[in-house]
Amino acid sequence: MNRFKITFALLGLLTAGFAPSMRADAMDKETRLTTNQPLQVGNILLAPGQYVFKLIEPGVVSVYNAEGTQPQGIILGWSAYREDAGDKKLFTVSQSQGNQPAALKYWFFPGDKSGLEFPAKKLEAGQVAGSKKKGPVTGAGDGASGTP
Repeated sequence: MNRFKITFALLGLLTAGFAPSMRADAMDKETRLTTNQPLQVGNILLAPGQYVFKLIEPGVVSVYNAEGTQPQGIILGWSAYREDAGDKKLFTVSQSQGNQPAALKYWFFPGDKSGLEFPAKKLEAGQVAGSKKKGPVTGAGDGASGTP
């Protein structure tokens, strides 16, 4: 009986020790975004396509290609807050103005009232011209929603 209690206690300690590593996937807040036109995120201009956003530290986001294997860039954001913490992923995208592409403004994760706001930066004409060739409309995918 005593051996059973010790074995059970050790098993409980091992389980508790591994529990934080089992929750790691929710910590990076991986989210997919699909865009049909160039999209500016901070100082990065994304061509039309699908991308994976991952939180690597508070306020630091890494953007990857659709497979999540090739980094496209790292973006710094600052804290943002929303009143309603809905259960959907939410991207807020501004409309393109003049020769500037649409810009990602906010990113919230389901159930979180806090998220990230991305600073708007003007891009040079050469950067914008090279990326506007592929499509006219921005959309969000995988449960995300775009809002002007």
